[in-house]
Amino acid sequence: MTTYSVEEVAKRIQHTNVNPDVTKEEILSICNDCLEYGFDGVMLQPGWIGVAKEQLKGSDVKICTALGYPMGGALTQSKVQEMRDVVASGAEQVDFMANIGYLKSGMYEEYKNEMAEIVKAADGKVTKIMLEFGMLTQDEKEKAAELALEAGVSYLKNSSGWGKGGHATVEDIKLLKSIAGDQALVKASGGIRDMEKATDILNAGASLIGTSAGVKIVGGAGEALTDY
Repeated sequence: MTTYSVEEVAKRIQHTNVNPDVTKEEILSICNDCLEYGFDGVMLQPGWIGVAKEQLKGSDVKICTALGYPMGGALTQSKVQEMRDVVASGAEQVDFMANIGYLKSGMYEEYKNEMAEIVKAADGKVTKIMLEFGMLTQDEKEKAAELALEAGVSYLKNSSGWGKGGHATVEDIKLLKSIAGDQALVKASGGIRDMEKATDILNAGASLIGTSAGVKIVGGAGEALTDY
């Protein structure tokens, strides 16, 4: 088991606030947290990409956003256009949701093809599929991950971290890592709010952690900004 320093954990954290009522002041605050603590990236809603881009100009902090979130049921062509729009706005990494109902209905080609179209629209930017493991059976978890790899995603992600999507577990991250092999990386999200959980998740195979508790994890005075 690897022992991670605070700095090493910070470099794996994508500091997140995707609340619907988040303010500009709060967006600037999480951007400044990223600069202060050395987080990998900031995760925010698409409408705030421009603000983050200006605040983080000249830094190595990645600008990340969520697409098709949090329901995943929008038209595929709408998600494809949104992907083009967020990339044009400055997003460097995009976490997206596919239509989970397709998967649970056994519509595997539709599920995979939607992911593939969204990935293609990203034009080479990093893509992460939010699989919403909290809604899936064990067989569905494995099938979803396998189809996502076929669709060409950059990362498998256990969950959006919201609602029924579920929290990250060591078992689920190990599963994703075993399926991903050397084809993709793994991002963990949901319920990761302290250093012990963060290091357990990294040791299970995650390359990135999505959390609103980044400052708390690395020993600052902050608390989780959301339930994420």
